[in-house]
Amino acid sequence: MKKPKAILTFDLEFWYNSKFLEKHLIIENEDNDNDYIKESIESLIDLLKRYNQKATFFVLGKVAKKYPEIIKKIYEADHEIASHGYSHTILEKLGPDKFEQEILKTNKIIEEIINQKIIGFRAPNFSINKKTKWALKTLKKHNFQYDSSIHPLSFKRTLNNSSVIELPPSLGGVYFRLLPLKLYVDLIKLFKKTKIPITYFHPNELFESAPQIEYGPWWKKKIKYFGTKNAFVKFEKLLKEFNFISIKQYINENPIN
Repeated sequence: MKKPKAILTFDLEFWYNSKFLEKHLIIENEDNDNDYIKESIESLIDLLKRYNQKATFFVLGKVAKKYPEIIKKIYEADHEIASHGYSHTILEKLGPDKFEQEILKTNKIIEEIINQKIIGFRAPNFSINKKTKWALKTLKKHNFQYDSSIHPLSFKRTLNNSSVIELPPSLGGVYFRLLPLKLYVDLIKLFKKTKIPITYFHPNELFESAPQIEYGPWWKKKIKYFGTKNAFVKFEKLLKEFNFISIKQYINENPIN
């Protein structure tokens, strides 16, 4: 039986790049090695290779600068590398000028590593909305083909934009961890009736051994880390249910004029 097709994406950022917990995070030194990038990516890439699954990795510029060898490894495993901005600052705080500076800075770092043009973008915390739709013009100006930044729970996805292809994510990692696998799979298949589903994860959330915050409300910590104990095994089971592809593969297979 042929497996249904879906898009697999990851936001590759530091574990502490969490708007949900930012008020409770104390990061004394961003240069330390306690950021769980290597640990999560090495296991994840091996797993994706085992099941011959492809994905799009939206990479933070700071991560690419610190770990160029990791980005190269992901790319050489035939996954798409796209941009997640540089500093993980939401677009309203950046403003148009700083946003453009971050885009150019991130592009330069990543494109020097993979020797290929980046065509996709996802804003930190899905922060492209009606107030920040100016960002789409900037993406078009710098030859991005698509954006995947409209929050999946937003009911105001129409931004009257025809400059770049808009591909909103469907279901994210938090729902994957909170919901039973069968229900999560059924929801993906339900999305597929109208459009191709775009799943999104953060690599670190698939591992119980990833660093955790010491402070903050108990309920926030419960939501943030719920289900991480079995998430990697659960994710492996998910890979058996679908034929996952990258966004770039999807666009190549379904050209939009």
